[in-house]
Amino acid sequence: MVSELLVRLVGAPVALESLKNKPGRRRTLRASGPCGRVIVKVYATPRAGSVAARLSSLAEGLAEPVIPRVLAVGSDERFVVLSEVPGQTFGVSLLAGLRDAPPRVGRALGRWHRAWASAPPATLRSHSVERELETLEARLAGLAPDFADRIRRATPVAVCWGPTTVVHRDLYEEQILVGERVGLIDLDDVALGPAELDLGNLLAHLELLELRSGRPMAQERDDLLQSYQAVGLPIDMGRLADCRRLALLRLAAIHRSEPLLELVTAGR
Repeated sequence: MVSELLVRLVGAPVALESLKNKPGRRRTLRASGPCGRVIVKVYATPRAGSVAARLSSLAEGLAEPVIPRVLAVGSDERFVVLSEVPGQTFGVSLLAGLRDAPPRVGRALGRWHRAWASAPPATLRSHSVERELETLEARLAGLAPDFADRIRRATPVAVCWGPTTVVHRDLYEEQILVGERVGLIDLDDVALGPAELDLGNLLAHLELLELRSGRPMAQERDDLLQSYQAVGLPIDMGRLADCRRLALLRLAAIHRSEPLLELVTAGR
């Protein structure tokens, strides 16, 4: 059934390329043929229908950022076929020194948040601060007790969530594509939440990229944030600091990274 569908969409023969694999959760593949390319997501549980519904609710949004279009959903809800969003990842753009990439991304994200703030899709669920804290706590399982306790002690005591808009929820540099237009991908868990959640996640991941690459990115982060503020929603800097802090702590737990934890505990 899947192969027949792909032949109809991209032609024969179909070549499959594995892009991501998260065991027990999902696989992401690119299907290519003489008539084009599509993205196929295969899920371990029947959730393709809910993912498709979320994406479809955003279909009438702005022309930028570009988001995938839903082309087909498996009858068993185990897979979804999406249009491919063109461009190279924001991370590649940053490491290549493309100075216009951060302001372009900041403007696209700012306009996206602002556009959905006034009339968010009814199909999207709210992402609560409690859920965000639960996600962090789940990442602490299996860590050395002392390291996990230090992360808990560094967690913000009270986070004010504030006004909501459409948020990606897992936004980092690999989920943003930079081409003729800026695009967003992997919107499986798109929800309603504060704009600072996306910004905090993205800024924290750029700090991780800076640590890994050894390339200073303070200017790029400033350019992104300033461009966002010029067109986006008003930013609560205290809430942004809390969201960045939560993201850094989650990344410290995922990567068992002392330097990431030090970014928080050193008060940066």
